[in-house]
Amino acid sequence: DYQIGRLIDSLSPSEKEKTVIIFLGDNGTPFQVAQNPYSSDKVKGTLYQGGINVPLFVSGNGISRSDTDENLITSTDLFATITELCGLNLPEINDSKSFKPILTESKTIRTYQYSEMNDGTSDTWVISNGAYKLFKSADGDEELYNVINDPYETNNLIEGTLNTEANSAKQHLEEELGRIRQ
Repeated sequence: DYQIGRLIDSLSPSEKEKTVIIFLGDNGTPFQVAQNPYSSDKVKGTLYQGGINVPLFVSGNGISRSDTDENLITSTDLFATITELCGLNLPEINDSKSFKPILTESKTIRTYQYSEMNDGTSDTWVISNGAYKLFKSADGDEELYNVINDPYETNNLIEGTLNTEANSAKQHLEEELGRIRQ
């Protein structure tokens, strides 16, 4: 924080007027220092919330919102966002969607968030709609969590009987995952 302050203080007023600062966390806490409520197998290096749900702060010229936002943003969205902030009209580039609109107004950017990991041992994909999060692996394993009611992903809904809402969410997430992975 101190060094970021030094960097900002080193900018001239005219440079500050043209500068947007984007600060993004780096994929969670290492397992060696995981603390309750996170378990050491659901932190950095995983697709669980403790490994992929990280802080993002944006500040600078043209940023008028100062509240917390629950949009489903991914790090790939930085490409389209920075491009649009630089004045180019490319609000979507491949799987990157610009989140520039939420810097000034409350708006939904995407309805699904997708991540994947192949660490040589397992090949896993996750997709979330903000309420439910579905894990699928190449070997057929599945997990489903209600991340609103269970943000630390301790209750795999697949291990029980899915209620109507969870079953519907799972079907929609599977359809979108199939579309993405085509």
